[in-house]
Amino acid sequence: MAVCCYIPVFADEIEEDYLDMAANYCVIGDYESAMGYLDKILAINPNNQQVIDLKKGLSHVIAQDKKTFVTSVNPLIKQAQEYKRVGDEQMELSTLNEAAQGQNSYLAYYYIGNFYRDKNDYMKALDAFNSALSARPDFAQAYLSTAITLYDVGRYDAVINPIDKYLTFVPDDDLAYAVKSRAEFELGMLEESRADNEKAIQINNCPEYQFDKAKILYKSGDYQGAKNIFTELLPDIQTSKIYEYLCYCDYAMQDYMSALMNIDKAIILSDDDEYLNNKYNEIKGILESSSNEQTQTQQQEQQ
Repeated sequence: MAVCCYIPVFADEIEEDYLDMAANYCVIGDYESAMGYLDKILAINPNNQQVIDLKKGLSHVIAQDKKTFVTSVNPLIKQAQEYKRVGDEQMELSTLNEAAQGQNSYLAYYYIGNFYRDKNDYMKALDAFNSALSARPDFAQAYLSTAITLYDVGRYDAVINPIDKYLTFVPDDDLAYAVKSRAEFELGMLEESRADNEKAIQINNCPEYQFDKAKILYKSGDYQGAKNIFTELLPDIQTSKIYEYLCYCDYAMQDYMSALMNIDKAIILSDDDEYLNNKYNEIKGILESSSNEQTQTQQQEQQ
């Protein structure tokens, strides 16, 4: 059994590192160490449903089988993951390429795809995932990885097909519905995006999917509804983006003072974003112009 992990959009970097270590230990069959890293994540974020679910699955694996499915069908992958653990990327890739020449090559290609995706070499990652599917067309995880990689490179129209294929094998995966919803959002398919976002939320009501929901509401013109959700998410998501969207909602509702305060917070949390600075100046200009008009009106009334 292979334990595969995907990181939510707003996951803390420490949690991401721990989750990566847990996945690596699962692959080499060291379940106790993997469980230890999952416990570290829950100590930081006790409500991390993904990790809670992983712990349940891992407990089942420990109870049923002390040897992972991956290493039982292709021991070279275990060796490659050992190289990954010690940071020897050259030997990791070399061993995976060797594994791809033998039986059950689909698993080796899948790990090769993950290797290149971690390096942001998305085209080689896609080639590897395609090779995995050529070797085994019913390997569901490769469809999901393909879709996520296509989303990463902005090929949103190409995301839908592999996600739909994945969902035929795993119909209750919240991440799959979330990725599909995000691709549809980028394509302007707001109704479809809303429907798939709701499916993701029904399975796993987490802050990331609520953030997606608020974006859909904003894009659909429900500025107050979007602002309500963004505001509720502030304790969970402290990023420049959420304050930027709060500014957009305020701006659309002509609450320029609130918009200015939110864009100011977005600028503080961003890395010298020129667009945000320009937006700040635009809103400030509107407020100053409005203030000047009020002053002139008052002076005229006094005369």
